Amino acid sequence: MLQIKDLSFSYPSNTPVFAGLNLDLQKGERLAVMGPSGCGKSTLLSLIGGLLKPTSGSITNHFQKIAFVFQEPRLFPWLTVRENLETVLNSKADVGRIHEALEAVGLVDCEELFPEELSGGMKSRVSLARAMLYGGDLFLLDEPFAALDEALRRDLIGQLKVYLSQNEAAAIFVTHQKEDAEAFANRCFMLSPREKTESL
Repeated sequence: MLQIKDLSFSYPSNTPVFAGLNLDLQKGERLAVMGPSGCGKSTLLSLIGGLLKPTSGSITNHFQKIAFVFQEPRLFPWLTVRENLETVLNSKADVGRIHEALEAVGLVDCEELFPEELSGGMKSRVSLARAMLYGGDLFLLDEPFAALDEALRRDLIGQLKVYLSQNEAAAIFVTHQKEDAEAFANRCFMLSPREKTESL
């Protein structure tokens, strides 16, 4: 379970991002976070993931392992796709899972390619495959499908929902696409700049 209470955050420039934010997430729940650009959606994920510290308020996280998919794929440019995925494996015995992960995101023929040989959408799919290999009971997804066309987004949303259900994992999914939010989430959370939020 994740519980956020009276959360406020401002950057060092004293620019407030949001104040009085309250939110909870249960095991296995899929939550979509929406709102205009600059309202703090990515900042919220960074706070939940421990990459930033709140200005005030509290974040109580009882999930054991967080898998983060950033807006930028953040792949190691000197490693092949397969080698990038191997970085999150616990042992050599898990290497066989790489093919399964790439099959899930439609990239089975790309194991030996380097990131510079991939399109932006392909890099995003490798990043998602890496998160699925890493596992976790909480996934933080920052617009993971933004660089993909609608048909592929729908397919990957379906694949990800199956994965999360099979592993009883929860997810917070940041998106600008209402259709993606409706296809993926059990619940939608609207975030407005420097305002309290509204749960739909």
